[in-house]
Amino acid sequence: METKFKVGICAGILIVVATVFGWYYFVKSTKTPEYTLEVVQKSIAAHDKETFYEYVDIDKILETSYGAMIEGVTDSHQALTNDARDAIKSFTEMIKTPILVTLKATIDSYVGTGNFIEEDSAGVADILKRTGLNKTEFRGTGAVELAQNDLQALADIKVYHPEIGREFTLKFILTKTESGIWKITGIKNFGDFTSQIVQSKRGKISEYLSKYNEINSRHDTIIKGAEKKYSSILSAGSLANTNTRAKLKAVMSDEIKIDWERRKQELSNLTVPKEAETLQRLMIKICDLQIDYAAGYALWMDDKLAATVKSADEKHRQAQTLLTEVTALLRRMNE
Repeated sequence: METKFKVGICAGILIVVATVFGWYYFVKSTKTPEYTLEVVQKSIAAHDKETFYEYVDIDKILETSYGAMIEGVTDSHQALTNDARDAIKSFTEMIKTPILVTLKATIDSYVGTGNFIEEDSAGVADILKRTGLNKTEFRGTGAVELAQNDLQALADIKVYHPEIGREFTLKFILTKTESGIWKITGIKNFGDFTSQIVQSKRGKISEYLSKYNEINSRHDTIIKGAEKKYSSILSAGSLANTNTRAKLKAVMSDEIKIDWERRKQELSNLTVPKEAETLQRLMIKICDLQIDYAAGYALWMDDKLAATVKSADEKHRQAQTLLTEVTALLRRMNE
């Protein structure tokens, strides 16, 4: 009987210890910043919106992140004056409410379905594309640092962005609630992240435009020289003269046409940022039209047909029209 009694006491103690340890482990492990990060990841993967919103204060995150994003975008643009920055910030403040409503609905839909439907969130999609935030890739979590008051924590969230070309550590802010759970309430360095993306994008655009302008400037000089030679031959001779026409044909086919072909090849070899794709397409089209124009005029020196020269002139007019569009586009890109 005594032995059974001792065994019963030991069993009871073990049960109590196990219960206390289990309670302690559950409370401590579920009420930590690390647990919150894990649960949020799982809730997104499982499309569990209820759990997601239990651990994420989406309103507070969007409120602070929107301002940080605008700050990052405007501050990264060194060419902007203080008045221009203030004007942009004033305008973005005016459209803040509808943008945040759309952003919240987009996030809600994504968490619930795992899909981002651009057609239903055109404004959001445009913002993400313009800032480049849509290309951000999650790479994992890192260290978690508690604040001195133990009521706030900073969690390292590693992301990769192709514009920056390396990993970037976002500092997620977690706040301890009255119930003891930790909630994600903001991103401390979101403005810095946005600024680096925008600066990198602008750097690539600037590098492209520098090479683009150098190529076109150099070839414009060559073309002007060839056109001056063409005018000199024409003024010294006559289109009725076979020798004159042969010289004019040589200028068109061996100098002007070939130089436009070389220009096109050099432009085609450039690395083109997405923001400059329209400009690139227009300039390549201009090259094609000018090549056809030069080939047409060279042919006209042989066949003397009105249809041939008319077609060549039309190609030249089209090229000049597109050049006007290119000039306007370049002006906007350099603002």
